Amino acid sequence: MTVADSNRIWIDGCFDFSHHGHAGAILQARRTIGDPQRGWLVCGVHNDEAITLNKGTKPVMNQWERYGHTRSNRWCSEVVEDAPYVTEPSWLDRYNCQYVVHGDDITLDANGENCYRVVIEQGRFLMVKRTEGVSTSEIIHRILGKSKPVDRTSLPTFDELQMFSSGYNGYEPHCYVFENDLKNVVVKGGYDFHSYDGRTKLITGDFDLFHVGHIEQLSQLQGPNHSYRLIVVVQLDEGSIMTLREIALSLLSCKYVDGILVKPSADFLKQYSDKFIPMQSTFDGHFGYLNKQIIMDRVLENKQTYTERNKRKGFE
Repeated sequence: MTVADSNRIWIDGCFDFSHHGHAGAILQARRTIGDPQRGWLVCGVHNDEAITLNKGTKPVMNQWERYGHTRSNRWCSEVVEDAPYVTEPSWLDRYNCQYVVHGDDITLDANGENCYRVVIEQGRFLMVKRTEGVSTSEIIHRILGKSKPVDRTSLPTFDELQMFSSGYNGYEPHCYVFENDLKNVVVKGGYDFHSYDGRTKLITGDFDLFHVGHIEQLSQLQGPNHSYRLIVVVQLDEGSIMTLREIALSLLSCKYVDGILVKPSADFLKQYSDKFIPMQSTFDGHFGYLNKQIIMDRVLENKQTYTERNKRKGFE
């Protein structure tokens, strides 16, 4: 019989949109591991059929998109596809995990029962703090035109930036965070960076509704064996659904990103204009078809279904 290892942790979910709230839960799960150097975080992702059965509506992002996005998370060691909606101890045992981690919000199955009831009874459940103010339902609500973010341009707090800039084990630094230009370091990363050089790529583009299409393209730009360091210049468009804070934290959670630059100054944009590598609206890749408009259309084409779903969750 395989003995469960407390340094191997399981976290599961739908991870629809795979927003920074999900990323924060994955990071917190990583940080529950007693020995960070030996730790292994298994992320179980539910398939479309299980979500539709238990939630009553299909997810906006299909299972392949959600699997791919979750795999790109810096703190995820392994993705298990088709994870059961109700967390079963046998699945934890199969992957040698002692505990499952979930946020402090209750998740119910199709019968209205707690999805973690069995592992809770067995003492194999760890709770972390849910990220306030962000959810898949909130993003859908914005796309439906029902609400707008209160403060679109506010930055994450320093503690948030430092936390999300951490490396694979959830503690050691990795990403740099710059503000205005490359001289103003807000968070120091885990490698030496003195100035723009031949190994650095400055990436620009619209990262609203950050998705696996963005991620696949970033992977291609980084190259094999981390050939280049990617620093993403983060700017908001007038019609952005997500806030600057949400986009910045989503980017920092991606393992193909080595730094972000927020609120670039006019001088910086002028000085480095010939160095920028813009993201392409279409590209050759498995998820090359995906873009912001396609995601919005999925919601808007099922407006009644998602409106009714959100009403059940307390959205007006």
